[in-house]
Amino acid sequence: MKISLKERWPFALLSFFILITAALPFLKVYNLAQANTFFFGGMLALVCSMTLLVKNQLVILPFYMLSYSFTLYYYFPFSRSFGFSWFSVFVQKMLVTYPKMISGEINYLPDFFALAIILFLLILLNVLLIRYERWLLGTLLLIGYLLMLAVFNRLNLGLHVILITSFTILFYGLKHTPNWLAKQVKLKLFLLSSTALFLLAVGSYFFPVLFPRSQIFLITQTASIRDYVNQQGIYQKIEGYGRDSLATAGFSENDAQLGGPLSDDQSVLFTAQQTSEHYWRVETKNYYTGKGWKNTSEIVTVVAEHPLILSTNPEYQGTLAAETSITLTFNAPKDYLPYPYGTISLPLNKLGQVEQIKDKQRINLTSKPKSIQFTWQKPTFTQESLGQVPYQISLDEQNSQIPLTTPNRIKELAMSITENQVTLYDKVKAVERYLKKEGGYRYSKTDTPFTPQNEDYVDHFLFESKVGYCDNFSSAMTILLRSIGISSRWAKGFSPGELTRSENAGYQEYTIKNSDAHSWPEVYFEGYGWIPFEPTPSFTNEVNQATATTTSSSEKTIESSAETTVSSEPKNPTEATSNNSEPVTKKRAQDSVSNQWLPVLRNVLLGLLIILLTVGSFFLKKYFFLLRFSLALKLHPKQFAKAYSLLLRKAEHILPRQPDEPLTSYAQRFEHTYVQFHGSFIQLTELYEQDLYGDVKAKKVDYAGLLKHTAGLLTRLK
Repeated sequence: MKISLKERWPFALLSFFILITAALPFLKVYNLAQANTFFFGGMLALVCSMTLLVKNQLVILPFYMLSYSFTLYYYFPFSRSFGFSWFSVFVQKMLVTYPKMISGEINYLPDFFALAIILFLLILLNVLLIRYERWLLGTLLLIGYLLMLAVFNRLNLGLHVILITSFTILFYGLKHTPNWLAKQVKLKLFLLSSTALFLLAVGSYFFPVLFPRSQIFLITQTASIRDYVNQQGIYQKIEGYGRDSLATAGFSENDAQLGGPLSDDQSVLFTAQQTSEHYWRVETKNYYTGKGWKNTSEIVTVVAEHPLILSTNPEYQGTLAAETSITLTFNAPKDYLPYPYGTISLPLNKLGQVEQIKDKQRINLTSKPKSIQFTWQKPTFTQESLGQVPYQISLDEQNSQIPLTTPNRIKELAMSITENQVTLYDKVKAVERYLKKEGGYRYSKTDTPFTPQNEDYVDHFLFESKVGYCDNFSSAMTILLRSIGISSRWAKGFSPGELTRSENAGYQEYTIKNSDAHSWPEVYFEGYGWIPFEPTPSFTNEVNQATATTTSSSEKTIESSAETTVSSEPKNPTEATSNNSEPVTKKRAQDSVSNQWLPVLRNVLLGLLIILLTVGSFFLKKYFFLLRFSLALKLHPKQFAKAYSLLLRKAEHILPRQPDEPLTSYAQRFEHTYVQFHGSFIQLTELYEQDLYGDVKAKKVDYAGLLKHTAGLLTRLK
């Protein structure tokens, strides 16, 4: 019994450290740490001690049940004394809560329910770690739990994960320490290993801070994975966990405060029956605040004319394409009309009252119809004709406005981009091309930072973060153009959506989701009106027909009478902004909190990677000989002389052999120095000499076990 305790008490101590490290964040999340953290730690220490000392199942099982029940009672007494009455109340609450969780009536885990589950798992893991020494399984379960805790509760648990990993490595090291080592040597090894792992854990945790380039590398290399997860709506589901109302991503009514990461929402907004795909404009905004966009005037007028003729290019006097019909079917009633670039004719007799905000180019549907049908004609001008419009400083103050606090380096950048261009179109395309391809900017919804309080939104994107989505790119292009006197404004709506069905007679059905919400700049061309452009990477628009479209990388070149346009675009690459009814500042704050776990995971993964590489390198170096020797035995099981030669070379690295020293003498000197071999090396040497010089060939049954045993001992020496 005493020998068993001496051997197992370090495992029990490390098990306690592992379990308490995992338990403390749980207590913090559910505000149970305020009650008494010391009580919980003491209970866990008592359970670990009893698991070590008591083997009798008839004693230890009742103890576990009593400890489990009393801990639950300590945190949730329910105004009862500890006993059957409290237990019946607790069970009743569990039975009432469980169906509500399954049905979705409550979308979070109540504190008493969570404690009951976690406490049970901790006691179970305590048995696995101490009694059965299942350290790998226990560690994987705890690290997985901590990662989920970090994701759903926006906590930085990198240090906890690193500490648990370090304790587990110590656990492994103790388990594989040779029994022949003296007690003092074991203690020194334990202390040395503990200190080394502690320093390694601290270093791993602070490594990204000291070397930020490593963090940037990890961010860029994993961007595609995180973007895919975002497109599946997983981030949005995590964001809504535990809230009374889920925050959704989509078309935003308030854009005064832009910035920060976004989570995609794949819920369908409407479908469109039409002959070709295009962008859907909802409104424009012309006043830039330094943080976002708004309109100086939003006068609402009731439209009386029938039908309502709405044109995005009212100055255009050229020809229009043939009239086609578009039918919109809303999944849920909307109070805004998404419409394509060109001229539309909207029958009001079927819609009821319609409002128009001319300053925003917006149509409000006060009756919120389920379905709308209107006719559409698109203009057919070419890019060459736009190229004939001369560049001149705009006198339109409303659409050339920039804040007085805008840093001057934005104008300097715009001038450097466009200095070699002459026409208005060439200058606009130069800015678009710079943001899209040449400036080194990266498209990402998940990595986009919030703008610091005292910095300009566009300036921070252009010169500091260089990471963003449509709001960043479209705002940057608009302000760059305005800084050199080109009239431009910020437009928003939806990208074409996804083709979901093709019909006869050339009509197709497109499905537009919340995640298809998008923004882009419009530039004023005299004689043509407001023309859309697209600076966001992986998007494209056909400026020659004033119709923004997207194409997949698998599609061929799109032929037009003026110019060829090709785009490489991932599925559902569009941006979304909040459409909550909450104030935008509150929404942005919630987005900030909900995405704090992203750098946490990066730090955790980087720390774990460093630890695994370090430990892996150590074990590879230490056990490389054993791996090589085992492989040689499997490939050449009957070549005893070759196997012995490998052992001899390894031994000579540990204890150099004197020149002309006989093998037998060297083997005796070696075993005199390292007594743990107990004659195995000497026996192998004798077999080798007999095999080499005598008539008796060594038999596998005589040397196979000795070879493996001696190789293992040599590996542990050095």
